[in-house]
Formats: sequence, C-alpha cells, structure tokens
Amino acid sequence: MNKAAGSSRYIFFIMIFLMYVISYGDRAALSISLPALGQEFSLSSVQMGWVSSSFLWSYFLLNLPSTILLDLVGARLVGSLAVSVWSCAMVLGGLTQNVTQFILSRMLLGVGEAPTFGVGATIVRNWAKPHERGTVMTILLTGMQIGLAGGTIAGAYLIAKVGWWFEFMALGAIGLVWALAWWLLYRNPAKTAAQPRVRPIRFSEVCALFRSSTFCGILVVQCTQNFLNFLLMSWVPFYLIHELHVNVIGSGSGTAGCYVLGAIGAVILGRIAEHIVFRKHADPSHRRFIVAFCIIGSAMIGVLPFFHQETPILIVLSLSLCCLIAANGANTAMLADMLQDGQKIGSVTGVTLTFSNALGLTAPILTGYIVSYTGNFNMAWYSCSVALVLAGLISLLTVRKPIVMA
Repeated sequence: MNKAAGSSRYIFFIMIFLMYVISYGDRAALSISLPALGQEFSLSSVQMGWVSSSFLWSYFLLNLPSTILLDLVGARLVGSLAVSVWSCAMVLGGLTQNVTQFILSRMLLGVGEAPTFGVGATIVRNWAKPHERGTVMTILLTGMQIGLAGGTIAGAYLIAKVGWWFEFMALGAIGLVWALAWWLLYRNPAKTAAQPRVRPIRFSEVCALFRSSTFCGILVVQCTQNFLNFLLMSWVPFYLIHELHVNVIGSGSGTAGCYVLGAIGAVILGRIAEHIVFRKHADPSHRRFIVAFCIIGSAMIGVLPFFHQETPILIVLSLSLCCLIAANGANTAMLADMLQDGQKIGSVTGVTLTFSNALGLTAPILTGYIVSYTGNFNMAWYSCSVALVLAGLISLLTVRKPIVMA
C-alpha cells in the first residue's frame, strides 16, 4: 500500500461510515413515522408489520445479484448507483397518496440498499490491514446506529412540526449528495498483472460455502443478529410508546439515546476484546471468541419484559445494542479474514445477506402478529434471547478452518 493510498483509505472509510448513517437514517424514517403512517392509512399492528418489512422483500432478493455486479465493476459505480436509487425512493415515498404507492416506494428502497454491505465489506477487504479489520468494521457499522439515532430524533421533530412526508424527502436529498461525492472521490484499487480476472461466483462455489462449517457458523450469527436488528429497527419507537405511554418526540429521543450509547459502547467493547484475544495469538479464527461473547451478551434483551420503567428499559436496550453491534462487526470481519479468495468478498457477503435477510424480513411481520394476539412484545424478546445464545455457542464450535470455495 503506497503512501497516497494509505492516506486516501481514511477518506473511503469515512464515506462508508456516512453511507451507513444515511442508509439507516432512511430506515429509521419509517419506524418513527409508523404511528402517524398507521393512523393516516388506517393500519392495524399486523398491517404495520407488513409495511415495515416491505423494503426487505426486494432487498434480500437482490443481495446476491447486486454484489456479483459489485465484484465485476467495482465499488465506485455500484456505490453511487445504489445510493442514488434508494434516495430517489425516499423522495417518492414522501409523495405517495396511499399505502400501495408507499409500499412500492419501500420496495424500490430495497433495490437501492441491496449492495450496501457488500460495498462496505469490499472497501474494508481492499483498504484495511488484516489486524485492524475488526476494529474498522465495528466503527463503520456504528454508522448504522448513528443513522438510526439521527433519523429517529430528526424524524420525530419533523413529523411533529411539518409531517412525515417532509421527513422522507429531506433524507432522500441528503443521499443524493453522498452519491455524487462518492463518484467524484472514490477510485477502485488498481489491478496487478498477477491478479486473475474477476469472474462471477459460480453455483458450485456457493454450494462449497455451505460445506464449510466456518461459513455456516458465521451465517448463523448473521441470521440471528439480523433478526433482532430488524425487530429493534422496526418496532422500538412503537414499543416505547406502547410500554411507557410517551409521545412521538419522547419515543424518538429515547430510541436515539439507545442507538448512540450502543454505538459508543460497541467501539469500546470491540477494541478491548480484540486487544485481549489477539494479544498473543494471530489466528483469525480466534475472533470467534469475540463474536460468541458479544452475541450472547446481546441476549440480555430477554429481560425486557421484567421492567416497566423508562430508565431500566433504556439501559437494557442500550447494552443489548452495544453487544449486538460489536458482534456484527467482529462477525463481518471474520468473514473477510477466513475467506480464502478475497476477490469474491462482495459476492460471498451477498450470499450471507440473502439468507440472513430472508430471516430478518420476518422479524417485523412476526412481531406484528405477536403484538396483535398477545397485546405485548414479551414473546418476541424471549425468542430472540434464546436464539442469540444458541448462535454464540454454534460460532464457538464451528469457526475453525479457512473458507475454501472449491
């Protein structure tokens, strides 16, 4: 890595961080506006669950195709195009007149957001040094929580003062600015003569992934953390209104505080864990100890039903988010570390996202049914807690050898 590339990579990391901020700010726009949207379109809790998951329908279907394109043409074009598409979808969402139009705009949002994490994983694999990938990825992924916090609290005030439609259009405009800046600033890394030409991932290589116990262990963690992440992202503002009987601004402030504290805690936790685990050992598979510790720590979400006051509820949510973000960063870095063919990192990330998002998209829907039939969120929290503990144990037992796609 030459000196120029070494200094430029920090700009690229900052841009990816901002991409995650914008992406999750756009996702938070729906969760905080869900009560107002439900009232305007006369939606039940079950229907709100389906609306919350609608962007995931196209998102998970296009995770793999979009990341295959990413590996072929590079992060410059795909990054700019993806953010442009989802930002236009946000603007269109603010112009909709009925729930059908709104769902279509959310599906277009999913089309644009499909390669997001593939772009991030590609940038980390290409520009971060191996020993720093876990820390870099965790820091970048905190952009998700900052975006959720900013989108939630800004959205709450915009909804209260102007209306939910303006919130969507304003966030869409911010994304279009990012897309232009990425096109102007980023350049794909130069190929050397020794590097083989990148070809699309083959079906046989995808099958080989599932014969790898390491890949399966990483995928299990990705699936369970995605389920809880989408549940929290879709329902936390509504949960706080339901449980604490606060208004939309109070719900937005509480949710944003949890996201910010979770993000800060995740960076500190991830850095300390990496220092302890890699102090004497350089084996990348040892990162599974960090993943297991953090993902099991996030299972504390299961104690939420025992609290009914604001302070303990927000503390539990913040601590669970802290562990969940740190686990996600370590698990994503472990995929980049353990994959033998680094040129396929975008496509392999797409495979993991296809399966994990297929499960994750059920989280808002199932939670809607749970709330409708039980009148509370308790069963959702209990189920997630058990699944997270099992995922941590599976990671410990299965992640050992490099992932070979042959």
